[in-house]
Amino acid sequence: MPELTTPLFVAAGFVGVGWLIAHAGREYTDAIRHTLTVFALAFGLLVTIGVTAKLRAGLGVGRMSHRVEARSQIERPAPVKPR
Repeated sequence: MPELTTPLFVAAGFVGVGWLIAHAGREYTDAIRHTLTVFALAFGLLVTIGVTAKLRAGLGVGRMSHRVEARSQIERPAPVKPR
């Protein structure tokens, strides 16, 4: 999918939900409140996941530094023989 497809779908979803909320009657107040709560929780979860991933990438968490160490132990220089 192109890069702009996902933001357009998200924007259309928000506009659709906003339209439904604007045209809902008083009897749907509870359902609207619960819907907005679910949207807020999902958005908060996505933001938390994004920030955590950005921090992990920035700090280098999850990189395989043990492989570099293991490789350096394998490639030891040969001992120098006295003449």
